[in-house]
Amino acid sequence: MPNHSNCHYYTDSLYSTKVDHLNEKYVSLTIDDFPNINDLNVSIQILDILKKYDAHCTFFTIGSHVLKYEANLIDDLFKRISVENHELGNHGWRDEMALKLSKFELEKQINDTHTVITKNKHFNHKNLWNWFRPGHGYFNSTILEVCKKLNHKLVLGSIYPYDPQLKYSRWNSSFIKYKLYSGAIIILHDRLATVRTLELVLPEIIKQNYQIVTLTKLYQLSKTSLRPD
Repeated sequence: MPNHSNCHYYTDSLYSTKVDHLNEKYVSLTIDDFPNINDLNVSIQILDILKKYDAHCTFFTIGSHVLKYEANLIDDLFKRISVENHELGNHGWRDEMALKLSKFELEKQINDTHTVITKNKHFNHKNLWNWFRPGHGYFNSTILEVCKKLNHKLVLGSIYPYDPQLKYSRWNSSFIKYKLYSGAIIILHDRLATVRTLELVLPEIIKQNYQIVTLTKLYQLSKTSLRPD
């Protein structure tokens, strides 16, 4: 039976990891609602900042956001995701509360978004661990059942400044710094304010000798499986 002591669960949903057995310190950065629904340049600016600080991220993708833009623009974006060693997760088809969806609609949204992600010619299949984060961060037994059926791993997070509601970069960056610990999963959103938040907080995280990694990398470092037997 595998050792699960290094993951923290709420039922079968991963929200944090424990990597105290390692000499280095790690945190995972995750960004929801990718790509930005109003301006693709916001997503590009976020990638630029991550590259500047050698930080890596899991972008939770909304399927309908991808289809809003011309294919060549999305191709360029996905190419950067692959080349710069980020990864894509699944955040459903629309920006809405997953808890309110029927089982049929939830399955369709996850499958349709999965298809949009994986069919792109620049998608790196090594970077897909089928992570699913439910819209608005709430879930129930139906969502857990669907994730298991579709071989997706349900993930929430442990440091969340509620940035869609609190659009103050200094506050959000201070919140993250205050809550920071090795093994944490940070949640932000693909919004203009996040550009400034990252400019403020990434140097501070690095100054404290943390490595900023994808969700999959952090999960692998914890040497655990998601669902205990």
